[in-house]
Amino acid sequence: MMNDYMNEGMSRRDFLARAAAAGAGAVAVGAFAAQPAQAVEEGFIGDWAADGSRAVEVPASADTNATAPDGTYREHNAAAFPANDASPIPPRPVPETWDYECDICVVGAGGGGLNAAARAAELGASVICVEAAGLHGGNAQEAGMCGILGGSKMQESKRFAFPSYPFDAKALTDWAMDEYHYAADPKLIYKIAEQGGPSLDWMAECGVQWRLGEVPVYVAPKNATLDHHVLKMKDATDAMFNYGQRKGVDYRFQCPAVALVQDGDGRIVGVVCKEDYQHEVFIHAAAAVILTAGGFCNNKALLDRYIPTAAMGCASSYLTLGETGECFRMGLGVGADVSGFNSSASFDGGVDWEAEGGQWARFLYDGMTQLSRQPWLTIDRCGNRLRYMDSRVGEDGANAIYALGDLATIQMTPPGHRSYIIFDANYEDHLAGFAQEHCRKLITPDLEQIEKVPPHYRDWHHGVQDAIDADVLKRRDTLEELEADLGFAPGVLVDAVAKWNEACERGEDDYLYPMPKEWLHAIVEPPFYGCRIGGNLYGTKAGLAINEDMQVMGIDGRPVAGLYAGWHTAGGACGENSYVGDPILGSLMGDVGLAFCGGYLCGTSAVEHELDRA
Repeated sequence: MMNDYMNEGMSRRDFLARAAAAGAGAVAVGAFAAQPAQAVEEGFIGDWAADGSRAVEVPASADTNATAPDGTYREHNAAAFPANDASPIPPRPVPETWDYECDICVVGAGGGGLNAAARAAELGASVICVEAAGLHGGNAQEAGMCGILGGSKMQESKRFAFPSYPFDAKALTDWAMDEYHYAADPKLIYKIAEQGGPSLDWMAECGVQWRLGEVPVYVAPKNATLDHHVLKMKDATDAMFNYGQRKGVDYRFQCPAVALVQDGDGRIVGVVCKEDYQHEVFIHAAAAVILTAGGFCNNKALLDRYIPTAAMGCASSYLTLGETGECFRMGLGVGADVSGFNSSASFDGGVDWEAEGGQWARFLYDGMTQLSRQPWLTIDRCGNRLRYMDSRVGEDGANAIYALGDLATIQMTPPGHRSYIIFDANYEDHLAGFAQEHCRKLITPDLEQIEKVPPHYRDWHHGVQDAIDADVLKRRDTLEELEADLGFAPGVLVDAVAKWNEACERGEDDYLYPMPKEWLHAIVEPPFYGCRIGGNLYGTKAGLAINEDMQVMGIDGRPVAGLYAGWHTAGGACGENSYVGDPILGSLMGDVGLAFCGGYLCGTSAVEHELDRA
């Protein structure tokens, strides 16, 4: 039986140290199918539909690390992004005739959309759920675990809650608001705290087979293991899709939404979609429209405008399915307000493919990303050492949970908003000794459920070779060549390596945050390798402003009639100005759990507030 940690006088850090033994919840990632090599049009960088194995001509690196020649920030090249448009999408007027009729139209069939559609149908609404992709699940299907701090039946069975047992949603809200520096809406945070557990319990009643972590901060599908986070949440999204089908949800795939429909009174009464990506159809939603199609991790213009820290500090995104922000822009087009300015969530090890002509969004387990997240010599452009945060739960449980987000902040905030990893030809010999866990664990063909991983990425070596071929991971015969081609001033990299090698020879690191002795490997054997890294963006926390009933709020301070939004189309779940969306990897429920909870709340509120009126 689990003891009440807080009643034992345990601090928050000590609690999280133990909690980390359950494993830190990963968030949604995406995947590419391997494509044959072919030419790329002149002026077009990368190809959104392809993986990194394509043979492409890449432009030379900029003269300096992550800045323009005049010292100002070097912006991302928009050609690397799937989208680059921050303009509002205006609504359409009511058509003379509708193509389809329903009570509630849900936009998006990812984790949030599946829950919203199933919940609304369960409560008696007729539901159409439209999805741009050809399958259900979205980015959520490829996550690993939900983080949650109490309130579920599973946790009650272990007498677990945070900050103390028994579970108290107000106490959790008070704690979270302090973590968010009081920049969030307490009513909304309270709703997440209060309904997070019941939303997961409801999913269990719908057919999701959950299991609880050994220290019950994390919840995962029954077949998931705690030592890795590769594509485990597909079991949950499959179950919710099946439940929605049983309840009569009409799913329409390859049918992206392109605009909202607004009547003369300002009410949202439908959605315009492109059926089979070609033909416009008008769907009448007599009660409500629910927007649950994710955020805008892959839209350069929206990042620049609403989350400048992510636009500067993140070197990549790993949400490869969607995240181009159309639903957010539709909300802006009907006068919606914005919440959560300048907040996002990132992991460490965002590899700067874009700077070398590659695409912005990459599969989290593409090999090069995995390699970049190991404890190499890491420096800023001045040659200063940067701290590494360990994910070995047995060595430092507190850092194991913090590391996945906090290391991103360390890597994305130096001058120029980039960091640099350096290692030599013997790098592969050191990986077993590094023993990093969770989503830093390297993908190998023998992993459990490896069949869920695209074939090209089932061996981490493939992604590393992709990076070498594209000169993203620079392989040079001398440190001086590597120094010049990474954009360092003469002597900066060479001197940093010399100081590192001295520490390795002594067997004792003299840095403020020293590496363990077993990680001190001298950089002496050519060829030498180096790579630019920053944050690896996994969630935008800026989005449409909503109230505690999930109603989209207008700039006039009133709800936009008939319009609801779940996270991460909605914002505000962790306040403003957050690099990593703490306290627990993105929000009070992690990212995928937040999407699940938001969909559940949207479906419930839309029926309760709108169905009788319709």
